[in-house]
Amino acid sequence: MRKIGIRAVGLLMAACFIWLSWRYFHGQAIGNSVVKLLHAPGMLLLMTGGYALSFVFKALAWRLYAGRDKMDRLSIYVHPLLVSLLVNHVLPLKLGDLARAGLLARTAKMRWDDALHSVAVMRVLDMASLLLIGSVGALLLGLEASPWSLVVAAVFVLGVVVLLLIERRRRIGEKARAERKGIAALMHRHYAKLQSTLASKRGAAAALLTLLSWLLEGAVVYGVTKVLDLPINPFEAIWVTSMTIAGQLFHITPGGIGTYETTLTASLGVLGVSGNEAFAAALLSHGFKFVFAYVTGAISLAMSAVTVKELRTWLQPPGREGKVK
Repeated sequence: MRKIGIRAVGLLMAACFIWLSWRYFHGQAIGNSVVKLLHAPGMLLLMTGGYALSFVFKALAWRLYAGRDKMDRLSIYVHPLLVSLLVNHVLPLKLGDLARAGLLARTAKMRWDDALHSVAVMRVLDMASLLLIGSVGALLLGLEASPWSLVVAAVFVLGVVVLLLIERRRRIGEKARAERKGIAALMHRHYAKLQSTLASKRGAAAALLTLLSWLLEGAVVYGVTKVLDLPINPFEAIWVTSMTIAGQLFHITPGGIGTYETTLTASLGVLGVSGNEAFAAALLSHGFKFVFAYVTGAISLAMSAVTVKELRTWLQPPGREGKVK
């Protein structure tokens, strides 16, 4: 049911993307935008540096939550993040978190369920950060949405509500099955770790670093909008980024093609940017992220010596809970 809900909303947003492409895509204008970006080395450096640094902050937060900041190198956490990013930009489903957990379990010699637990918690901190940025931004910016932007926003909110209801029902069912299978003790151990860590200084620091990482990721949208001479300030770029990444919850295509462009175009539209300019900025920023994902992901795969067979094993890990990798 949860998968059906994600795909339904994702398909709806993909339909919006097709409509946006039909209305606003102009090959020559997009080509000129790409040329502008390539001829702005300063902005390219800002975008690359800010985006790369955001992953460093995410890795710092992840290592802190895992409680291994004094024993593991930071690269042990950076490489799984970049491999996860690559997987999500290659496959139509968001399976990158499984590769992320698998690589961490292997490199840090961690239990599979512990690695998966830490990834899940970091995802919760990600969504909490995006929700905070989105909410604060909406209040401070005093947004007035255009009708078509409101439609996209309404679809997104409705989709989230539906998914939460489906997820709640799924978790109730899983809890019952877990008790029948006798793994309640394992669930309790992870819950205890989550509760104790998030309530500690370590958990607070991990949450703060995660929030800072999403602020840094706004450098990509900011750089693109500056190159295109759009009236967007750094705070607005951060807000647009948070809304766009939240929309990737409905990722059903490689890299979230369609959902990313639809959400970013709508978010810029809310800020008063015209449709054709907003759509061009969406294509340009997403194209930049694709290049970044392929380059850095390939480097991380090579440096971590990950084989295709091993990667496939991580993406289909049934029956591996509790094993040390």
